Parts: sequence; C-alpha cells; structure tokens
Amino acid sequence: MNTSVLLIDDDVDALQALCMGIDREFAVLKATSYKDAIQLLNTQEVDIVVTDLKLKDGSGLQILNHVHENLPHVSVIVITAYGTVETAIQSIRSGAYDYLVKPFRLADLKRLLYRLSETQNLRKENNRLRQALQLEKRNLQFVTVSNRMKRIYSLAQQIAESRSTVLISGETGTGKDILANLIHYSSPRYQQPFIKIDCASIPENLLEAELFGYEKGAFTGAAGQKRGKVEMAHMGTVFLDEIGELAPFMQSKLLRFLQDGEFERLGSTQTLTVDVRVLAATNADLEKKVKEGTFRSDLFYRLNVIAINMPPLREHTEDIPFLIQSFIEKYNAINNKQIQSVDPQVVKQAQRYPWPGNIRELENMVERAVVLSREPVLSLMHFPGLAVGSESAEGSIGATVGMSLMEIEKLAVEKNLIYYNYDKNRVAQVLQTGLATLYRKIKEYQIQDH
Repeated sequence: MNTSVLLIDDDVDALQALCMGIDREFAVLKATSYKDAIQLLNTQEVDIVVTDLKLKDGSGLQILNHVHENLPHVSVIVITAYGTVETAIQSIRSGAYDYLVKPFRLADLKRLLYRLSETQNLRKENNRLRQALQLEKRNLQFVTVSNRMKRIYSLAQQIAESRSTVLISGETGTGKDILANLIHYSSPRYQQPFIKIDCASIPENLLEAELFGYEKGAFTGAAGQKRGKVEMAHMGTVFLDEIGELAPFMQSKLLRFLQDGEFERLGSTQTLTVDVRVLAATNADLEKKVKEGTFRSDLFYRLNVIAINMPPLREHTEDIPFLIQSFIEKYNAINNKQIQSVDPQVVKQAQRYPWPGNIRELENMVERAVVLSREPVLSLMHFPGLAVGSESAEGSIGATVGMSLMEIEKLAVEKNLIYYNYDKNRVAQVLQTGLATLYRKIKEYQIQDH
C-alpha cells in the first residue's frame, strides 16, 4: 500500500528538496500555505502530514488541530527551528507523532515515515478486514419471514459464542454451509481461519493427509512436509461437510481429534495439538447409520452436542417471494442487469413446486432467469422448469379415483423418474424416501430403469 505524505512548507526550495528525497518511496502531496494544506486535506486521501511550524498565513499547530478534530487517522510530524523547540514539544502534547529540529538529516525523516507507514498500512488492512467481515455477515443474514427459520437464526447467534461442536442436518441445498459460516463469523473466532472440508469429494486414501497433513516421504509423491486443514485452522473453525460419508478408519481418527485436539501428520510420530472449533453437516440420517453400523455411535454423540436441522424449502414457502427478490438483486449486481420484479404468477407456481434442490435450486433458477431475460419483469416464460415441475407437484401424474395405493405409488415413482431424467438421488428427495427404498420400489414394481 502506497502511503500518502503531505509536505507543508512556505519555503519552496526546502519543500522541493524534501519532495525529491522521499517521492520514490511515498506518494507525495505539496502545499506552500496553510490555506492550500487545508484544501488538500479536505479533498485528498492523506496518511501522514509533515509540516513546518511557521507558515505565512497560519501555523503548523493550526494544521495539527484541524487534523486532530477532523482526520484522527492522519499522523503529523512537525518541523521546527532550534529556537522554537518548546512549541514543538507542545505540539507533541497536542497529538503530533514526533518533531524534527532544523537542520535535520533526510534519513531521520525517512525513519519516522517508514515507522508511521507500517502503522498506517496495518490500520488500512484492519479496516479492510473489518469491512469484508461486515459484508460477509450481511451476506450471511437469513432472508426469511418464517418463524421457524428465525428461531434457527437466533439459535445460531446464541451458540456462536460457545466452543461446542455443532451438527447441522438437512437436505442438499437447504443452506447448511451458510449457517456454518454464520456461526463462525458471529463467534469470537471470526478473525481466525474458517476452513471447509468436503468429506464426500476427497478420495478416502487422501482424506487423512488432507485433514492432518503429512511428512516428506510419507507416501509416493510426498516431496515435502505439508500442514493439514485442521492445523491451518488453529484458533479458528473447521467445517466438516458431508460428515456422513466418512470411511470407518477416518471416523476413529476424527473421534480422537474431537476428544483431545491431538493428531499426527501422516508419516510422523510427533503428536500435535490445535485449538479449533468443529462444525459438521450432513444430508444423511446419522442415527439410522448408527443403527445400521456404518457410523460410529461415539463419534455421532461427540458431533451431536448441539443439533440444528435445516428444513427443506417446501416447509417454509412463505420465504420464497423474499428469496426470489434477494437473488434478483444479487444477480442484477453481478451481471449489470436491471430486473425490477417478478410476476406474481411465478411466486404462486414457485410455492407449489416441491424444490428437491431447495434454496440452491431456487437461486440457480433465478440466476438463469436474470441472465436470459430482456424484460424488466420476470415471468413464467423465464422459468420453464418451474412451470413443468409445478404441474407435476399438483397431481398431473395421471392418478385417478379407484386406483389402489400401490398403483398410485408405482405411478408416482415412474413419472418422477422420467421427469428428473432418472436422477435417483433427486427423485428420492422429492418422494421423501431413502435411496435404498427407491431402488427397492423400482425392482418391486418392475419399473424400467435407465
């Protein structure tokens, strides 16, 4: 960051000499009078002021007072002749950073400027981080009028202050990752790392190295030491997404880490300890997995200290109009568009749609509509999937009075498979059943499988 320095002296030659001495390291502004200096201070971004105490139309003390009252982030160095050192000392008491007595060495001025520059750059970086964090928090605010979602938001704010492990459950796309971000950025750890680990996307044989790191030579290709994600998150938060996909051998290693914060890098015998808070999320039924023997019960209880279930969008459809408007504003800004609103018919259809992909699916639909629309108001023509999906949700699968429950069930499975292009994970979500149950129904009803 290039520090801006305002030099003030009514001696033009002295001013030019100072400027030539520092203009390679700093962004320099010059003023030869009190009036010009005040104008620059009011119109330009200034980090440091270097001013002579005696000016023809004012004084360095007046400059100092103006800065102190109006620009408290600006640092001031005063320059004085030998006979006015007492005045310079008074300026220190009034808030100046330091003073130099004429004649002084350029190196002395640079020493002060470098020191102040480091302080100013640190201040700017802290401000930037604070603004980024505030923006992050605003982006993580729940867009909701639902009492159920408001209670979840309130609970997240409450538990953010603690160190307890949190298990967030819910269908894909319900906002589990947003809730985890909200908990971290509302916690005392908000300035520390927030590291996400997707347990489902990392191959089993690499997950241990990704989590806990490794030493040189630990395996083929390990050319050097590498810190793991949990070590990198020291003093911060680790978010373990899709925790239900952990292999059994990793479940035991994670359990030990959760119990005492200890681990070893792959290929090392040295035990390391870190201080991290753990948040976990899953779209699987972990209690069912525990009963089936595919998930350790002790790990489940260690994770399930505080449990939060994110409801599917179909259970808080009153939020849909507000979510749509929020996504319109978001993608207007990203794509430089000016979509003003959405046709009420879109909202009506959206509140009937089953939303198997939940809020993520809604956001994707709105993004597509905003990008492709040439009109200021989004209509059903911009949501082709929504219209078809809504008809399917309203009972156009072809069931008639007199059909048996088995016949209706077979028809529901068959029609949804066709509509969702045989994406069985999605069909299972729509029908609110397990994937294994869906496969069993396909076989039981002899439905053609693609």
